[in-house]
Amino acid sequence: MKLILLLASLSFASALEYAYQAEYGKAFSEISESDSSACVLKGIVLVTRFDDLGDVMDLHSALSILKNCKTTSFWEPMRRYKIGLINSILGNTFKSIVETRGAAMIFEKRTDMDSKAFYAIYAYYAPFAKFKQEDLKNGFKHSKTFSFVFGNSLIWILYEEKKYAEALEVANALLKRYPEHPTLLQTKAEMLFYVGETEEAIAMFKQSEQLYAKRAPNSIRYWCAVSHLAKMTGDALWKEKLKSKEYNAIKQWMPKI
Repeated sequence: MKLILLLASLSFASALEYAYQAEYGKAFSEISESDSSACVLKGIVLVTRFDDLGDVMDLHSALSILKNCKTTSFWEPMRRYKIGLINSILGNTFKSIVETRGAAMIFEKRTDMDSKAFYAIYAYYAPFAKFKQEDLKNGFKHSKTFSFVFGNSLIWILYEEKKYAEALEVANALLKRYPEHPTLLQTKAEMLFYVGETEEAIAMFKQSEQLYAKRAPNSIRYWCAVSHLAKMTGDALWKEKLKSKEYNAIKQWMPKI
């Protein structure tokens, strides 16, 4: 039994590691259908790929898989957490609140490090819940499987608290492990802008715009790069792009910049 659990642990850790490296084909190939966490892992990889490449079909596929998924232990609240996240992105606010709160109530009762860190993410945004930043930082520093997720969440929590230098430190720490990660590079560029390193931020967003123009043209990430460049430079070139029909077609999915 211990050997089976160990192999399952290695399987999902390997799958997630490939997903965090933006190697989605390899991530799917590492998922064992005999593993009870397989359906949740597929959902995580699909959501991760959406965040990078912006194909909304990945969200709908992930939602379908996760809704029909049968899991136990840690993977049940993880399943519900991801369903909540997807519904939030799709604008289904009530469903998102119900699933995320349900996941959080299970995470809160668990004592493992990952569960505490996931609960901390929920608690920061939930009224009346007690946020423990140390639990999130601990997950970021020590989790073998979700450090990327916890680090990314920590960056945006620090950003909301206007602690841009600390957020940049976390982004740099993640980039040491995933040096070419395209979404992390955008995150770092944004934090550079807020600490006053405007020229470096602009250069990074220009590189990102060129990268996404090749790998995912007209994706959310492509337009994030263009929007930031319009804001940071004020150049007519970037502002004109935001008047295009391609941008207007995707505008509803764009974060506020």
